[in-house]
Amino acid sequence: MLMKRFTRPFRQLRGKLTLSYTLTSVVTFLVVELIVLGAAFSFISFINSSIVLNSLKQDSPLAAHYFVQGVPDREALTNWLYVMNAAVPNQGPLSENHPTFLAVVDTQGQTIASVGTHPVPSDTPIQAQLSTQSRANLNTVLNDVKGNTSVVSQDANGTLVAITPIVGDSGNVQGALVMKTTQPDMLQLISAFLRVIIVTVIIVTIIAAIAGSVFGYLTARGITRRLKGLSVAADRWGRGDFSALAHDNSEDELGQTARQLNRMAEQLQNLLQARQKLATLEERNRLARDLHDSVKQQVFAVAMQIGATKVLLKRDVDAAEARLNEAEKLIHHAQQELTSLIRELRPVALEGKGFVAALRELATEWTQQTNIIANLRVEGAERTQGTQVLPLTVEEALFRVAQEALSNVVRHSNATLVQLTLTTTDETVTLSVADNGQGFDTTRHGQMGVGLLSMQERMKALGGNIQVESAPGQGTRIVAYCKRLGIGTSDDTTASEDEGAKVAHTGGVIEP
Repeated sequence: MLMKRFTRPFRQLRGKLTLSYTLTSVVTFLVVELIVLGAAFSFISFINSSIVLNSLKQDSPLAAHYFVQGVPDREALTNWLYVMNAAVPNQGPLSENHPTFLAVVDTQGQTIASVGTHPVPSDTPIQAQLSTQSRANLNTVLNDVKGNTSVVSQDANGTLVAITPIVGDSGNVQGALVMKTTQPDMLQLISAFLRVIIVTVIIVTIIAAIAGSVFGYLTARGITRRLKGLSVAADRWGRGDFSALAHDNSEDELGQTARQLNRMAEQLQNLLQARQKLATLEERNRLARDLHDSVKQQVFAVAMQIGATKVLLKRDVDAAEARLNEAEKLIHHAQQELTSLIRELRPVALEGKGFVAALRELATEWTQQTNIIANLRVEGAERTQGTQVLPLTVEEALFRVAQEALSNVVRHSNATLVQLTLTTTDETVTLSVADNGQGFDTTRHGQMGVGLLSMQERMKALGGNIQVESAPGQGTRIVAYCKRLGIGTSDDTTASEDEGAKVAHTGGVIEP
């Protein structure tokens, strides 16, 4: 639990980006530091001989003070060399070794004073301690009457020999200062490198972590704020409000994505409007067919009856009266058909009524018109009447399904009782219409009628489907179901088609 609470901020995009910036900054700073320090140590190691010679040249004028009228003060020079020898390890950046020897020689190369780990005895020629190259360098320095020549060389065993002249006040060369020291070995170099790295790594890591965290947080906050704007717009689109726009005027990928999504939302809105217009056109075509097949035929029959009545009025009054009675019945049926069609043009869900109340009113009016008892049972979350908990698209689709199913009952079932059942769950809503009519054999019909196809199209558009269950003498049951929020996906539609597979090839209630 504690670990989850600690890692929770880093599971969010802002935390991930901040952590990524911090780690990247720390690693980058450390790599740059290692490269710089490595280059610096390589450079210093390369010019180490020059550093040793320059240090010796700076100290040589001090030795001239210990020559009085060309005669050296051996004791004073020895003490001075001890001070020099103690200071030499602090002058070299790569070595803490004391010189093998640090000596003052006269113009003939005789040792005047010497200190070090292996000092040269006094009054002995120093050439015996030098290689051939170093002896030649010593002669060159001592023979330069102007005292401008200083030389450093490296022997075959890796030791450095630096030689610089000691010039008196009169400008004459009075001797030379000679130092022989060993080059630092690899372990010493690595040790010095690690000491510097340990100190600088701590400082650089702290600075890089702070800088990376600050810049990472600021950058991540800007990105997450823009993504949140896209999320809010997408959420409103998901609820059907395509008037929402994702406001991002930047020229980067997020700005381009926002503009593309805005264009997509505009196209979807246009598509929905076109679909609504198409649905309206289809509804008008259906209404035209219904008027043609019912009311128009009945009016035509009334006209025929009236025409026959005119002929019979002069010959057979009783027959004429019978014709008029038949015409009256036809007119009454036409009125009923017109009443049903007019009611279909006024979706109850748009009249401010609750969906349950609308269904109950439909069942009551239908019972009064057909003398077939229709009952409504409500189950699930819709039990609270008068409270709209379904989107209007779902209510309208289910209301049309109920109208079509009841219309089929009147036309084909010869039923005396119809049971409507509305069941609502957190995910789906189901409307069942079952009658006790004559039923039919679903296996004998190859295609659905127009009414059943219309029901199926309405439900599939909302992520659902319909099922038809019937058998001769056992009545018919039509079940329509869809997503409660009316948002259908391809997966939902596929699942709905699988659930309704057993009725996909049946005729249902076939319209004439």
